[in-house]
Amino acid sequence: MVDYMRQHWRENINPVQRNLFSCPSCKGVLHEPITISCGHTYCRMCLHKGPLRTCKVCQCRVKNQTVNVKPNVLISSLVDRWWAGEEEGVKLRSQGNECFRNKQLEKAVELYNQAFRSASQDHLLLSNRSHVLHTLGKAEEALKDAEAAVRCRPEWAKGYFRKAMALDSLGHYDDSLISLMQCAVLEESNSLHSIKDEICKAYHRLLTRLTSGRRYSLDRYHHHHLHHLHHCYSRHTPALSDPSIPLASDSEDSEDSDDGRKTHPSGNSPLLNEEIPHLRIIMDKYNKEMERNKKVNHGYVRAVDPNSLDKKDFECTLCFRYLYQPVTTPCGHSFCRTCLDRCLDHSTFCPLCKTSLKLYLAERRSAVTEFVEKTMQTVMAGDCKDRQRQHEEEMDELAAAGKDSHHEIPIFVATLGIPTVSCPLHVFEPRYRLMIRRCMESGTREFGMCMPMDNAENGYADYGTMLEIRDVEYTADGRSIVNTIGSRRFKIVSKSARDGYNTAAVEFLQDERIANCNLGEVRCLHDRVHMVASQWFDSIEGMTKRRILSHYGSMPTVEREYWTSPNGPAWMWWIIAILPLDHQIQLTILRETSLRRRLEVTHKILHCVMVQQRTRQVTAAVTQ
Repeated sequence: MVDYMRQHWRENINPVQRNLFSCPSCKGVLHEPITISCGHTYCRMCLHKGPLRTCKVCQCRVKNQTVNVKPNVLISSLVDRWWAGEEEGVKLRSQGNECFRNKQLEKAVELYNQAFRSASQDHLLLSNRSHVLHTLGKAEEALKDAEAAVRCRPEWAKGYFRKAMALDSLGHYDDSLISLMQCAVLEESNSLHSIKDEICKAYHRLLTRLTSGRRYSLDRYHHHHLHHLHHCYSRHTPALSDPSIPLASDSEDSEDSDDGRKTHPSGNSPLLNEEIPHLRIIMDKYNKEMERNKKVNHGYVRAVDPNSLDKKDFECTLCFRYLYQPVTTPCGHSFCRTCLDRCLDHSTFCPLCKTSLKLYLAERRSAVTEFVEKTMQTVMAGDCKDRQRQHEEEMDELAAAGKDSHHEIPIFVATLGIPTVSCPLHVFEPRYRLMIRRCMESGTREFGMCMPMDNAENGYADYGTMLEIRDVEYTADGRSIVNTIGSRRFKIVSKSARDGYNTAAVEFLQDERIANCNLGEVRCLHDRVHMVASQWFDSIEGMTKRRILSHYGSMPTVEREYWTSPNGPAWMWWIIAILPLDHQIQLTILRETSLRRRLEVTHKILHCVMVQQRTRQVTAAVTQ
């Protein structure tokens, strides 16, 4: 029966909107707030009581390291200022709970009374006081507190349980049963089994009262009434009248048993005629209560007073602007996500308290602290929009890299990038960690690669290749392995710098268009050079060849109409990458925009390399 009720009402009850300024677990004010890795914030006690295994908001796994996490400094400050009364109430309630555990019931009530003066809307306080008063035999007072708890939190199962216990003590068994059924429908935790037991006891008590003085066996009719109670309920919820689900496992108690049919025909039973209407009245009242709960305003809502706001609380201590995408460290400090990332590029310690953040860095945490972000969006929406617009403008500027001479591209100075050839990078310098992160965040996923050159301006060559980021693998200490592949070639127009790394305005290079009258000659040259290149690669000894294939992959096949590509055939760049050439020679080939001349140069280089190779082979044979 309980499962039927839960299935129906949980499908039809309007979902409760979560109060963003309350603990997701206890729904109370955040006392000693701890922000976990997914960005949601809990009371310390709620987090460690149990302990909590998964976040109640997003279902992310809660890691064991939360034991060492410090309270969120910013949220603690806001809670103390905005909800000081509730915070004081929590402290007094905790003291009252301790007295209750020590059997000091009167003192517990006294402390709860003090807490009530500070936090009259604390449903946990009302529930606890109701329980103590009930234990002391003050059922009427216990009922008042239980009803107040239900008004504060109409969707909270425990309030109905407290109400049921008080009603039972006052002899209101029908109302007690109704409250227990409401509790069973709303209950989320593992307490459902014990609630079902209480419902069975209440129902048994009801049947005992109804059958008092009759000659019929209570045991004989127990399942009989359960069956009809189900029909009473199904009358209101036809979608749940599934006959395939048995109501009891004992066939002897079934209304369809032969003994039951002969002795007490269902149509003539005085018990049915007199008591089933009473059960229907109970179910009618229960359904009306549940319908009312669907329409009721969901109790006390914790809100922020804009008049008590100090905008300075929401300034990032690193950039001195308002927090954007605020994240919280295990030591409890909050920063803009990008600001903290930049700090961690240089050091693995908290910028404020110098606590080690190696674990934070290793886990690649980036979840925004929901409480802080939503608070800012609520009480300073205009400032938040301005800050967001500022960030988006910065991202747009980064995303526009290379669109024209006014938008500079980031430059990585390390080696010579070659079109269509993979180029894995080990990024460990803080400036390049920042650069790669910006490329990923802005969505461009590319940057320029130039080889170092001592006699050039700013220490690097005036020609280079754009590298497209395929994927990034991060190490525990913040370094990264970036897998890239070469794409467009460029010539640098002007050089500059930004936040420690080089930038440049560039002009992208494309091969000169081949006239139709010269195309046949170029294609013949191409085929001849391709054949020589293939012969040379095939002649390379086994170990060296395997290393080349492992690093660069197989030699690309010849594309159709390769002469129309901005960079020409891919196989030629692959050959240039694996040939034993000085970087200066490779740079000369890279900057060449004539496919014919590149083919001629490559042909000469291959011829020289093959001659040297044969000479070494002859010399080696003579030496032997």
